[in-house]
Amino acid sequence: MGLNDSSPGAMRNGRGLSDQWAESVVVRPRTTERHITVHKRLVLGFALSIITLIIVTAVAVALSLRFDDCGAQDRSGSRGETGSRGSGRFNGSRGERMGERGDEEVVQPWKNSRLPGSVRPRHYDLRLAVYMDNFTFSGEVSIELECVNATRFIVLHTDRLEVDRVSVTAESSAGGRSTNRPGGGVMRIHRHFPFPANQMYVVVLHRELKPMRVYRLNVSFDAAIEDELLGFFRSSYTLQRERRYLAVTQFSPIHARKAFPCFDEPVYKATFSLSLRHDPQYTSLSNMPVESSSPADEDGWVTNHFARTPRMSTYYLAWAVCNFTYRETQTSGGVTIRLYARPDAISSGAGDYALHITKRLLGFYEDYFRVQYSLPKLGSVTSVDVFRCVINDGTGSAWSYSRTPPDSTSSKR
Repeated sequence: MGLNDSSPGAMRNGRGLSDQWAESVVVRPRTTERHITVHKRLVLGFALSIITLIIVTAVAVALSLRFDDCGAQDRSGSRGETGSRGSGRFNGSRGERMGERGDEEVVQPWKNSRLPGSVRPRHYDLRLAVYMDNFTFSGEVSIELECVNATRFIVLHTDRLEVDRVSVTAESSAGGRSTNRPGGGVMRIHRHFPFPANQMYVVVLHRELKPMRVYRLNVSFDAAIEDELLGFFRSSYTLQRERRYLAVTQFSPIHARKAFPCFDEPVYKATFSLSLRHDPQYTSLSNMPVESSSPADEDGWVTNHFARTPRMSTYYLAWAVCNFTYRETQTSGGVTIRLYARPDAISSGAGDYALHITKRLLGFYEDYFRVQYSLPKLGSVTSVDVFRCVINDGTGSAWSYSRTPPDSTSSKR
């Protein structure tokens, strides 16, 4: 055996075996610094993800607790509103849901800017007593309601009115069939309260109002005759160095709610019957003629009952309590036009221009629209030289203004 013998056992302990082994061994590469940096970034990213998840979870839990606190405060606040008498189960239109007492979801339609539409008015019977000595008035309104959707809420408008008493009675079905219910159809009221944020008043009943049924809401109230030219307000003039006062209305667009509880949106049209009680030294006016006048009672006051109006929106209703005198004329169609003004202005003829231009304008509009004036009278109330005209157009009344010029030859409408 020579040195160059390549047999397997030739160089078992020699270099040839060592080299062969070395060539067959796979040598692992060393971990570079770049790889170490990549590993660190992966670990750091994973840690940041865990931390972010923990923070998001904590924020969600905190918001959930805060929402529960707000809900509890809201429910307790609704129970503590004026006129509330404890908590109860609620039900109404537009998705209101019933549940067990104390854990039901309470829907509050009075927090919307518009009325819920569950009930709608058909007729108002309004009775007012006007006190010109201290510029206040008290009233009672009886509203005939038709239920559209089953509800336990009656939501309507009031603004600056002090409500004394509220009652609800079931009158009949929409077809006119009367209800035979013990107690005369009186509905139990759970609570009633104002919601000044939306100028609303809420009546919550123990039982639902049924669709296609007719109910009657009765409300008594008191308020002040304001001096801001909105709602039922006062004005003044001077006669023989004596200051005299009158009280008139300006309901357009949303100020009828300052004078009586009502559904003060134009879509809620109804008819109106008005009665005004006042000191006999004053004269009362409204959209319609006086139907009857009650004689003076024990305190010497009189009550004027006005005829029922056509179906109209609340802002068309108008009335005035004043001690003006008047002049009148008639159109060819038999409509009486009266101009009410200060006694000295009537006697001097200062209002003649406004009276005759009103007559001409009424005839012009009848010809232009080809619609005859549908009411028996048209009244204009003037103060000083500014004329406020109550124009009855068959759907109600609207206020217009004109100023009598010195030469009575022009007019600004």
